[in-house]
Amino acid sequence: MITDDDPGIQDIYKLILEKAGYATELVPDGERIMKNRFKCPVIFLLDKQLVGFDGLDLCRHLKSQESTRHIPVIMISATPGLSRAARQAGADAFMEKPFQRDELLAIVEKYAGAPV
Repeated sequence: MITDDDPGIQDIYKLILEKAGYATELVPDGERIMKNRFKCPVIFLLDKQLVGFDGLDLCRHLKSQESTRHIPVIMISATPGLSRAARQAGADAFMEKPFQRDELLAIVEKYAGAPV
């Protein structure tokens, strides 16, 4: 599941991941996540800065819920130095924007497995 409020960034993630063989679901804001209105994915790609929501708070929420605490969360941000805060919020990994296509695919494969 890709959660980013920038449609252009969503499209880039979707293109990269689907071309590599991964199924994707786009969620443009954190409201559905906070209200637990989604089908549990294999992995969450979660932007730090969302309209009306802080990605760190969403990460904490996901990791506090019985139904989602086992699902890997990869926090993504253009703000340098957030790796420690992301880990403290429960993120399994942190990626700083900009990043390379291969870096994204490697971290997704590490936590979600190879595409089927």
